[in-house]
Amino acid sequence: MARGRATDFAVRDQIIQQHKNGICQREIGRTFRLAQSTVCSIIKRFTTTGNSSPGKAPGRKLTLTDQEVRLFRRHIRKNRHMAVADLVTWARQSFVKTISEASTRRYIKRRG
Repeated sequence: MARGRATDFAVRDQIIQQHKNGICQREIGRTFRLAQSTVCSIIKRFTTTGNSSPGKAPGRKLTLTDQEVRLFRRHIRKNRHMAVADLVTWARQSFVKTISEASTRRYIKRRG
């Protein structure tokens, strides 16, 4: 689901309804022109969570808030020749949070 095109909520509900009516997954896939694995994923998600919508993507929470990221990017833009170690020191003092050099490099890379 995450890689391909998103499936509409209405289609997901119809897939679940047809599954409840006893129609096999292959037939449901042919009806909606979806891969059988997609139909299987939708049904599996519904049976485990009770909801057909995709869940939140896994991953670690961001260290900085959106506002802090904007401020950090602005500081990087103004001081673009500053060393990464100095940027890390500035960020730790400004945000009172532990930020690694790898995270700082990631923010620089995302800035473009």
